[in-house]
Amino acid sequence: LFAVRLLSQLSDGTFQVALAAYVVFSPERQTSAAAIASAMAVLLLPYSLLGPFAGVLLDRWRRRQALLHCNLLRAAFTSVTAVLVVARAPDWLFYTSALLVTAVNRFVLAGLSASLPRVTPQPMLVMANAVSPTAGTVAATVGGSAAFVVHLFMARGAGADAVLVLLSAFLYLSAALAALRIPADLLGPDRDQ
Repeated sequence: LFAVRLLSQLSDGTFQVALAAYVVFSPERQTSAAAIASAMAVLLLPYSLLGPFAGVLLDRWRRRQALLHCNLLRAAFTSVTAVLVVARAPDWLFYTSALLVTAVNRFVLAGLSASLPRVTPQPMLVMANAVSPTAGTVAATVGGSAAFVVHLFMARGAGADAVLVLLSAFLYLSAALAALRIPADLLGPDRDQ
């Protein structure tokens, strides 16, 4: 579960920097305040719109399966986003694709938190609740920093931005494969409750 969190949030950081690199730092695009606001909305909107529903749905779905399928969906949506970057698709299509990636992320983060009590002994739960999300934030920062450094040394253009987006797709796929190592019913929810 910890590996799923680290890989998932590492890829989140990579994807967010790739999104910013394409929207803000891409030389062939003329960045405007509206474009920057759209990128911020893509990153923040899912937390407001989907946040209240994620926990309710995760209490009805097997959480391991949710972690697996959500990471596979994010890998697919991220790959589509990379194709849209290379194709220089219209902004609304690019933002819709990126919004789908971040929207699915809401279920992953909620599923990780809801699953933690199922795999952590009760005396260690408070510490695990402190360490696990913090380590995930550190992983996101490392992923974003690595993507930023890679972006600095790569040739400029849509192709370079697409490579960063594809790197995050690979990391999402790695998180999905890590979720396969968890027994399907281990993370709950209990069917009899």
